[in-house]
Amino acid sequence: MNLKTLKSKTPVELLSMAEEQEVENASTLRKQDMMFAILKRMAEKGEAIFGSGVVEI
Repeated sequence: MNLKTLKSKTPVELLSMAEEQEVENASTLRKQDMMFAILKRMAEKGEAIFGSGVVEI
């Protein structure tokens, strides 16, 4: 899962993903909390999570 892709999803799309990942009480979570819960469930299942960015030195 790419973090940028996850961040670009609407709350409705995130809710659908959360339900697929069997996140408990997904409908009561804020967008940020829902994203974290989805990522947590994916990590528990051993799925790859990656992101991209720039590091300033």
